[in-house]
Amino acid sequence: MHSPQELGTYCLNAFTRAVPASLAAFYRIDDGLSAVDFQLHGDPARMHDSYLRRYRHLDPLQPGYCQRLERGVVSLRDAQRLQSKQRNDGYQTFLSQHDVVDVTEVLFYRHRRPVMGISLLRKSCFGRFNSHELATLQSLQEMLQLAVTHTPHALAPAEYVPVSLTKREAQLVPLLREGASNKAIARALGIEPSTVKTHLDNLYRKFEVNNRTELVGRL
Repeated sequence: MHSPQELGTYCLNAFTRAVPASLAAFYRIDDGLSAVDFQLHGDPARMHDSYLRRYRHLDPLQPGYCQRLERGVVSLRDAQRLQSKQRNDGYQTFLSQHDVVDVTEVLFYRHRRPVMGISLLRKSCFGRFNSHELATLQSLQEMLQLAVTHTPHALAPAEYVPVSLTKREAQLVPLLREGASNKAIARALGIEPSTVKTHLDNLYRKFEVNNRTELVGRL
């Protein structure tokens, strides 16, 4: 593995081939035990954006909670035992809005601290993860854990390379951070929505991201 992006792609492909998932996300875990640098699979961008803005604090599968269980594979049901019913109900409301019926987290550790993870989400068409599927995830986790232990460089943030922006692209940045829609950006800058889309496509290319959520994360 030569970069976190390549490692993320490998993990997402391997785990979703072994155990079907409607949506998935690969992420690093920073020193504060927060998930960062998300890499999405299955086009969950809209759900992910809502998660980051409104529901992340209710998630029982956050790395800090999962670390307390000291497991490589953590089911939603097990994680829910670590927080109050009120918080669980709030998070369940979020999942139901997107037809998600189950979530399983796969964590990888170094020196007993989680350093990266994968979220696997199931919609109603797949049903909940069964015991056989959880065992399969556990086997994959154990194999990849060996690679994580012996290749720490693969998890380090990529070396920062300054990105050169045009004047108009720079004007988009604060609006994107605020979560403004294309139409709102167009009105604020006095340009057409199609022009906003063109600038966004250029920003995706410059920052080497695939969607708006990843771009905002990089910004």
